[in-house]
Amino acid sequence: MAGQLTAKPTNGAVNLFVPETVSSGGLDVTAGTQLACTATHAKISDNCPATHVDIRIHENLTLSQTPWAVRCGPNGTLTPVTK
Repeated sequence: MAGQLTAKPTNGAVNLFVPETVSSGGLDVTAGTQLACTATHAKISDNCPATHVDIRIHENLTLSQTPWAVRCGPNGTLTPVTK
């Protein structure tokens, strides 16, 4: 993966900016899972447990109006956030 990735914690969520396109397979599933689940342990201001933190994955290092929204489960698997 070329480029810098960034995780920015917010209230109950983390915005994860990746230098790849998730939808085209540019980000390996295992790598994406590891990055997202690691990001849930960032310092969240309301101290949510990692399994309750929304992870918003923004592609190509660009803030998206419709990021990939997932959560890391207790077994380290990603599940989509549906609201």
